[in-house]
Amino acid sequence: MRRRAAKESVAAIAAHLGAGRSTLYRTLASYDEATTRRRDETARDPQGDWPT
Repeated sequence: MRRRAAKESVAAIAAHLGAGRSTLYRTLASYDEATTRRRDETARDPQGDWPT
């Protein structure tokens, strides 16, 4: 994630990892989705007090 934050290209990151660009794009999309979901859940209930 640091390389991505540093604006390194997906092609360069994928080459360094020995993975394909499409694989990296899918992985990054999944990470972004999970991060967004977590952020949204925290915004709805910042103390984590979900009703049971």
